[in-house]
Amino acid sequence: MSRYIKHIVRYFFDHNTSAETTQRVHERLLNGGSDVDDALRDLWDTCEGQANDKPAAQRQWLKLAAMWALPVVMVTSAIWFYAQANKKAKLYSEVVFMHKFTAYGERSKILLPDSSEVWLNGGSSLIYPSRFVSAERNVCLTGEAFFKVKKDASRPFTVDVNKMKLKVLGTTFNVFSYPDNPQVTATLETGKLQINVDNQKKPYVLEPDDQLVIDTKTGQVEMRHVKASDYSVWRVPAMYFEETKLIYALQQIERAYNVKIHVQNSRFNNQTIRAHFNADETIESIMGVIKMLIPQLNYEIDGNDIFIR
Repeated sequence: MSRYIKHIVRYFFDHNTSAETTQRVHERLLNGGSDVDDALRDLWDTCEGQANDKPAAQRQWLKLAAMWALPVVMVTSAIWFYAQANKKAKLYSEVVFMHKFTAYGERSKILLPDSSEVWLNGGSSLIYPSRFVSAERNVCLTGEAFFKVKKDASRPFTVDVNKMKLKVLGTTFNVFSYPDNPQVTATLETGKLQINVDNQKKPYVLEPDDQLVIDTKTGQVEMRHVKASDYSVWRVPAMYFEETKLIYALQQIERAYNVKIHVQNSRFNNQTIRAHFNADETIESIMGVIKMLIPQLNYEIDGNDIFIR
């Protein structure tokens, strides 16, 4: 795996993988090593949209260091800029890229270096630096997470997910972006949220209870007004489905209960359900409710496998 670790990590964060593959990649990342550090750094650079391996701020400081070539009257300034460049480079060299993965059936809470809090849902991954040294506090997410951002007016907080980048100063919001679901959703609870969508010049600005949904297959963007707190109840944990396609609801159930659901009848793919499941619901009761909502659906539970016919 080590020879191709960069390609494996890139694929892992962009695609849905089997439980076995996910576990293997997770274990390899936890083992660390210079090849893993390089792979995560490359992914980080991709998240930030950089053109090369050096962070943009560092590149700017190194450019300023070129003032050594200016006339003698500028030498004092050049020395100052050169010292700052070295200081900045040292800061970046000390940064370690952290990777947090939450397995299916689990949820976790992360405290970021700036004291911002992140709740990570099952089957999700977050990459973040051990120290925020750039002009922006940037993290990279695949899966679902709820953010409670520490306010810092001098350094915006940004989240890179599939097809869009979210930017805030201090707020609470939920992000849903799993590789096996074409919909990427951002839901704002408090504060204000700016979202830049790929290939669109004008950013979207969300107010509390606003939700932005992008279809990554078609590029279509939809703005909705919702009860935002309903979309982060999974932290309790709980699940909330509001006219959700059954196929996507089942994916969330798989992640929450660490089960594998085999849909053997495609006629249910476009069926939608509306339901709210509490934290103490069993998988048996959840499937029973789905059966009541869709009477023609038949299912069988066999250990960790559920077959829908």
